[in-house]
Amino acid sequence: MREHGRSLDDFPLHAGEPDGALGALGEERPLDSVPSRTGTVAPLRARWTAAAGDAAAIVSIGALAILGARLVTGSGPRLPGLLWALGFLVYLSLCATVPALMLFGKTVGMALAELSARPAAGGAGIPGGAAFRRWLGSLATLAAAGLPLLFTAGRPQAPTPADRMSGYPLTLE
Repeated sequence: MREHGRSLDDFPLHAGEPDGALGALGEERPLDSVPSRTGTVAPLRARWTAAAGDAAAIVSIGALAILGARLVTGSGPRLPGLLWALGFLVYLSLCATVPALMLFGKTVGMALAELSARPAAGGAGIPGGAAFRRWLGSLATLAAAGLPLLFTAGRPQAPTPADRMSGYPLTLE
């Protein structure tokens, strides 16, 4: 039999001791003061794998939406329709990234590449503001055709723009 009050010790979401990754009242700490779980910052190769996995999921859902619209209307999309599809893909990437980071600390692509953005004690996820800023940093890197990653490629421990903006570096699991 278990003692009263200790029944959730083996449950992964029990309260436990705070890890110090968040300050008072959930305020976020700067990137330098948030320790990684393993101490190993994710290399660019693993990050590319994660980005490719996320992009494949988002593009395939977008393609299904376009095929469904073609099936309903009987004609392919024109230029204004393609602009709406691009906006839909950006919105879909927001909806596929931010909630996943908040709940699990990783996206589908990050799980494929065995990466995580979780705080040091292995909490369930990262705060919503940090998840949104990570998405914005990734979007900015994509919009700049990956050029900001040239500064990271020379120094493997250097944070990417998404790491800097969110305050939570990606680490290997």
